[in-house]
Amino acid sequence: MLELDPGMMIWTWVTFISVFVILYKVALKPMLQTINDREEQIRQDIDQAKLQREEAQAMLKKHQELLQSAETQGQQMLKENQRQAEQSRQALMEETRRQADQLLDNAKKEIEQQKQSALMELRKEVADLAVGAAEKIIIQKLDPREHEAVINEYIKSMPKSIDN
Repeated sequence: MLELDPGMMIWTWVTFISVFVILYKVALKPMLQTINDREEQIRQDIDQAKLQREEAQAMLKKHQELLQSAETQGQQMLKENQRQAEQSRQALMEETRRQADQLLDNAKKEIEQQKQSALMELRKEVADLAVGAAEKIIIQKLDPREHEAVINEYIKSMPKSIDN
């Protein structure tokens, strides 16, 4: 059956150990070193990816803050522009109101001046008519009928209405 030969067993062990040592030095050691190097490279890549992710999140947060700040500033500028537009509108309305009041006052003054001028003219004409009538009365010897006729004639020659 199976016989164990001690010489063969020693040579088998010697061969196994020498093949193991050769494989360890030639194949296994470089393979383990490559695996370790690759593992270290993967670990570094993961750490770098984490750092980049954190940086990206920080940049995203910063951009969101900037966007919020810009939006807030835009709203403030819009409110300020609306306030200034309202002030401009109020100032323009006040200026227009002031100019309209001034035009109205000027028109009233002009009307009053024209009224005074017309009254002065009327008084002058009435005075001239009265002087003329008195002159005619003095020059003529009038009886009561003639006197009444002269008065009626002057009354007819006077304007129809006199407004104060």
